[in-house]
Amino acid sequence: MSENFHKTTLMNLKSQIMLYTVLPVLAIIILAGSFMTVTVRYVIDSISRSEALGSTELACSRVNDVISSYGENAMTVAGLEDVERFLLTAEDRDTIIDNAYFSYAMGELDSTVSREPESIERTWLVSAEYSGVAFSNSSDGWVARPDFTFSDFPFSESVNGSAKYFITDVYTSPISGQTVVSACAPVKDRRSGRVLGYFGTDIKLSGLREKISALPESSSDEICIVSSDGMIIYSKDLKLTYRSFSKLGIENVGAGKYRRGKTEIVGSSDSPDNCGWTVYALRDYSSARKTINAQTRLTIGTFMIVALMLVVTISVVSNKVVKPLQDYTKKINSIQFSGDKAGDDDFLEPGGCRELENFAVGFNALLTRNHEMMSQLRDMNIKSEKERRLYQTALQSSSDVVFEYDIDTDCLITYGSVFDPEVPKTTARSHEKFMSRLIACQGFEAKDPLSASRFFAGETNCEAIVARTGGGHRISWIEFTGTTVYSDARAVKVVGKISNIDDVISLRENASRDCFTGLYNKTATEKLISERLRKGGSHAMMIIDIDNFKNVNDVLGHDWGDNVIKDIASKISSLLGDGDIAGRIGGDEFMAFISGDNVRERIDGLCKALCDRIRHTYSDEKLGREVSISSSIGVAVAPDYGKNFKELYTSADIAMYISKTGGKDRFTVYSGQERTEYKGNRHE
Repeated sequence: MSENFHKTTLMNLKSQIMLYTVLPVLAIIILAGSFMTVTVRYVIDSISRSEALGSTELACSRVNDVISSYGENAMTVAGLEDVERFLLTAEDRDTIIDNAYFSYAMGELDSTVSREPESIERTWLVSAEYSGVAFSNSSDGWVARPDFTFSDFPFSESVNGSAKYFITDVYTSPISGQTVVSACAPVKDRRSGRVLGYFGTDIKLSGLREKISALPESSSDEICIVSSDGMIIYSKDLKLTYRSFSKLGIENVGAGKYRRGKTEIVGSSDSPDNCGWTVYALRDYSSARKTINAQTRLTIGTFMIVALMLVVTISVVSNKVVKPLQDYTKKINSIQFSGDKAGDDDFLEPGGCRELENFAVGFNALLTRNHEMMSQLRDMNIKSEKERRLYQTALQSSSDVVFEYDIDTDCLITYGSVFDPEVPKTTARSHEKFMSRLIACQGFEAKDPLSASRFFAGETNCEAIVARTGGGHRISWIEFTGTTVYSDARAVKVVGKISNIDDVISLRENASRDCFTGLYNKTATEKLISERLRKGGSHAMMIIDIDNFKNVNDVLGHDWGDNVIKDIASKISSLLGDGDIAGRIGGDEFMAFISGDNVRERIDGLCKALCDRIRHTYSDEKLGREVSISSSIGVAVAPDYGKNFKELYTSADIAMYISKTGGKDRFTVYSGQERTEYKGNRHE
């Protein structure tokens, strides 16, 4: 065999190395790099767009809240009893000043402006039935509007009396002659539902702008408010105000995507309740897309450079492999046989073919060892994968108390103490014994024992276990959360953590409290009473209205009024037991709710005590003024006169009204009577 033949064969070997090694590796790298780059680009683009869309949705929601707050405030004032009674009795302009509720109704107009002078320009009250019964005010006080009716407003024909409130487009006010928007609400007769008139607040567009600009999301989003006729009434760019929104050239292409020319925009739009406006929150996404495209090109270029470097490396390595093989081949071809008897030249020299033999032996030994190691690694990988899944959650939760529960052996291990993580590992034979030990030592109380059993059976996707521990003045809340570990589709372990959630429980409690008095707020009061009524039993609802409270604010000042409200709330709380409910349901209106078999026996004594404690004269020695207040209380017993909150509230409200009209400073227990015929029980 000639030397040239062997050189050609080795060159073919080098070509085959390049063909079967370099080219496939190069193709795999390019394909894998391209796939990974496209995938990463898609994920980053989706996440970035989702974050931008979420930000615009939040901004849009916040602006809706600002707009809706004006309508809700107007609805609140329109629902006040003094405003309703004034419109019921204000039939003749000449006798309005003598009307008993005139000063109260005008006081509500004045106080609405004074609460938000920066955004409310004026308020107005117009009768729907009597011409000339119309009043408006600004920060300078109220002004009567003779020969003025609600039909003078340009939007009066489109008003729906069944709506709780409505917000108008920009219009020229017939009251002030200025360009304003108004938040209006109908004033209705509570008994018949008849619309008596309308209460409205004229909103300054400058005040609306300041409120929206103060929102944290408005600094990074383009906020536009468009009226029902397509006119922009708010924009961060003042030049766009009162222009047509269609002239901006913004095209909605769906799924939160907009386009203005070649500019990509992510945004959200929504319409506030009872309003013809549309709120747009937009964000320029073109800069983010340019950044993503640049990063994509950089990643592809990096992969191409790596592939080129790999080709060069393999080429150099192949040369280093082929060159020794050429030398070994030359030495093999130099072996000579002389006849039947082999001489010294018949054997391979140590520097000849023997190196190739040693190389082959060593390489085979290396392959054998490699197969053994790969087999061991496969076995170890199966075991380590189970262990990794088992302890992954525990390692991530190292700041809390970690637990491990073996379902087959019913053995629960906690790594530390529930109340002191520095305590070493503790073991309980079963989760039931662990809970029993908590009961004995800490006063454990599971929120749902059935849920706890399912949790430790491997159903960790159900609601987490919430428990109360401690006793006396030391009450703490803990939560069990975990992950189920499976083997052959069977739940074998539960690992997780035990966390202290006192802060979460505290936030829930604070959300249900009136921040001014510490009593339950109106929403929480209704919810708690409704839950109590659904359970059945005997109950009593007491509506407590403060007599002459407006005089406290008018004579002594609002600071005195605030302190009086807090003092009354404290007195009511001190007279109720642990199982009773006390709430503040209005400015100077409170509610007490008691339960138990002795409800009827408690009513008389409790109402007398409330009248005694609330009746008081407050005086300011510096001003030389004093004001006396008392309470009018209405009581209704369940289930006799109400099986749900609404029915019971109506009965108690009638009783309270009877106490009010019967001379005040008294309580009335409802027994089916009409308002006009019953004078109540006077408590001397």
